[in-house]
Amino acid sequence: MRGAKSFLILLIVALGLGAYIYFVESKREPAESAANKKPSVFTVDPDKVEEIQVKSASGETTTLKKTGAKWQITSPETLDADETEVTGLLSTLKGLEIQRTIDEKPATVNQYGLDPVRIGIGFRAAGDTAMHKLELGSKTPTGGDLYARVEGQPKVFLISSYVEDSLNKTTFAFREKNVLKFARDDVDNISLETTAGTPVALTRKGSDWRLSKPIDAKADFGTVDNIVGQLYQARMKSIVAPDGTKDLKKFGLEKPDATVTLGAGSTRATLAIGTKHDDTSLYARDLSRPMVFTVDKTLLDDLKKKPDDFRKKDIFEFRSFTAIGLDITTAGQTYSFGKEKPAAAAKDAKDASPAVEKWKLLKPTPKDIDQTKFTDLLTSLSNLRADKFADKAFTTGDTVEVTARFGDAAKPTTEKVTFRKTGDIVHAILPGEGGASVIVTSEFDKILATIKELTASK
Repeated sequence: MRGAKSFLILLIVALGLGAYIYFVESKREPAESAANKKPSVFTVDPDKVEEIQVKSASGETTTLKKTGAKWQITSPETLDADETEVTGLLSTLKGLEIQRTIDEKPATVNQYGLDPVRIGIGFRAAGDTAMHKLELGSKTPTGGDLYARVEGQPKVFLISSYVEDSLNKTTFAFREKNVLKFARDDVDNISLETTAGTPVALTRKGSDWRLSKPIDAKADFGTVDNIVGQLYQARMKSIVAPDGTKDLKKFGLEKPDATVTLGAGSTRATLAIGTKHDDTSLYARDLSRPMVFTVDKTLLDDLKKKPDDFRKKDIFEFRSFTAIGLDITTAGQTYSFGKEKPAAAAKDAKDASPAVEKWKLLKPTPKDIDQTKFTDLLTSLSNLRADKFADKAFTTGDTVEVTARFGDAAKPTTEKVTFRKTGDIVHAILPGEGGASVIVTSEFDKILATIKELTASK
């Protein structure tokens, strides 16, 4: 009885506390949050800003103007702007908050690093007759904040120091820094030359890339696309000479370590990479421009690929789950495998399980086969990859021809591969391909053993 009474008292207390939190504290929270909210330095809509001026800590002043939806540097020279950098600066200005006011009317601002101003940022929005300007001084002794004020207003206040990197921008930081200018999706040919390697040429037809030099062979889409992507994303790290055409030897660009040309129809974009600038960068040049700049040294590593690195390694395109037919010719005999459609289930069968297609040997003599072993055969064939490549394919040796049909049963895709074993080496020879793919002998022997098991007479 006493326990029940105690429980009732605790329940009443809990309900009362819950009601207090709901009706009192929940209403107080927004008011307290509003009270703690710090004032913004500016009220700015980034989409309406039309002009920006930035004086960096180095003393360099950059002016940018917006034409339509595009930003352009107009001073100290006319250049395309990096839209990401401009957007980042405007976003920082929009979110800028006054952490604390230091002095409403200081007699002097020398002690705050505001005379002269260390960093200045101005912006003008549509409809404004004058720029709004933020002046930044030195950091506080703890380094957590920056002294600042708005031009024309005496008040000195603090803003968080972590925003300095977003506001302290040079002309180079604002400029568009693409190493090459090209439309990535339009690239349909690539030529690559390095001082120590074999020249490589690739062409694209539809979504398929193909080597055309030094050998005619299928290329691996992922490898080629990665090269195109690396060049598309490559950015200048610095500009060392606005016009370096008279000093190409100085930068190792008279005889570049690597030259890559991307073609899209009749247009071309060529990048030459020279010698080492420092431990992390190399000299480089877009041949359509006179300037010499630096790029990350890893870019050269991506370009120093051998022809075999570009070749497609997969022997077959089909996968075990896409196959609908398989013909294997070995020792002068052809074996054809196909899927057998299941017989229709009886209409009055109450517990009939869903019918499943089964693989069957169709020729030369129809027979049922072990489904697991045949699936293993399909998997082993579809997983075959080139271990390396041979310039010339074997013309003699034990030969096995495999023809796979896959995809849409009404209009299947067919691929044929000839395997030829001489000694302990196995070549996979694809129609229309130069040379041959060398595959792991043990993998081929395992496939042969499975074929013999599936075709053996009972």
